[in-house]
Amino acid sequence: MGEAKVKGRRGPVMIAALKTPTPLLGVYALESLGFKVNPRTGELEEIGPEGGYLL
Repeated sequence: MGEAKVKGRRGPVMIAALKTPTPLLGVYALESLGFKVNPRTGELEEIGPEGGYLL
């Protein structure tokens, strides 16, 4: 477990060690912070309040 900060929101996330050239932020981490990725634009969209999925 660790903590991530995205667009001013902070929350707990699961951490895994992977050999990748760039860091990855998974769907679980984004959703727990109240975001999703728009597949057409690649931009983050707010889908709920911070921590809304942790309740």
